Amino acid sequence: MEIYPRHHLVRLFGAPVKLTPMEFDILLLLARRPGQVFTARQIYEAVAVDSFDASWTGISSMIYKLRRKLGADIIETVRGHGYRMRITK
Repeated sequence: MEIYPRHHLVRLFGAPVKLTPMEFDILLLLARRPGQVFTARQIYEAVAVDSFDASWTGISSMIYKLRRKLGADIIETVRGHGYRMRITK
């Protein structure tokens, strides 16, 4: 996966992936700190606090959509704590 923050572009195996602005921001937040666990509220406060069409409780639905678009193993749920970008070797 390649992420181009300036262009709000994500490529998976060379093909562009269409993400909403909020999906892109969530992905970028997690990708910049792989392995770090973020609660849904922390994600919301980092990427969507000024958005009128989102709430921190909707973050799980955004994570679900990201997994459908990028693959289920990209973002890991840390039960009882939140989400993190899976570190791959």
